[in-house]
Amino acid sequence: MTLHTDKAYLTHVKDAAEGLVLLEALKDAINAVWDNRATLSPVTRLRSAPHHLDIWSLLPRTNCKQCGELTCLAFAVELVKRHRALDECPPLLADSLFEERRTTLQGML
Repeated sequence: MTLHTDKAYLTHVKDAAEGLVLLEALKDAINAVWDNRATLSPVTRLRSAPHHLDIWSLLPRTNCKQCGELTCLAFAVELVKRHRALDECPPLLADSLFEERRTTLQGML
């Protein structure tokens, strides 16, 4: 998503319906910021993208190929590039042992 003063660009959207849902959520978020502007303070530090090895270390590392990638490391690289989503890793979603890792990954990505 790219925001300009007079327009917004959405990419990697499945269809027009999903785009409209995202635009509505964006509008709600912008309005919430405006409504709470007196209590907000800017974050001025840069946030760097997570390293693919940090992502990989939290994945199941089974190399099961259920996500469509040959290895979990390849999947981690695609996650960092935002070409894939966490919900494309069935073992991460299915096993309750990975719940804490899943939460950490969601925060990182």
